Amino acid sequence: MNSQEYRKWRQRRHAAWTEVNRTRKHRDIEAELLIEFASMWTPYGGANEEETLVHFGMSRRRFIERLWQVIPESNCTPEEMRSLAVTYPALLE
Repeated sequence: MNSQEYRKWRQRRHAAWTEVNRTRKHRDIEAELLIEFASMWTPYGGANEEETLVHFGMSRRRFIERLWQVIPESNCTPEEMRSLAVTYPALLE
């Protein structure tokens, strides 16, 4: 392995280690993806029906229901929760 290959290998190894050891907002990967996706769309008024269908295979209504099922168990900051609450208000039955 030459020095260039070794450098690339070290960079890939470091990137993989960083990904594995980063602080997660939730133990469940699906829940983390929901929260990250919702947070990403917050500045734009939330994800629309098409985006939630494409990314998660669920309607916007179901997406919001599922989001509020996982948020209480997450490590979201109070500020993140407020932002999500404004953008994705919990649906009343």
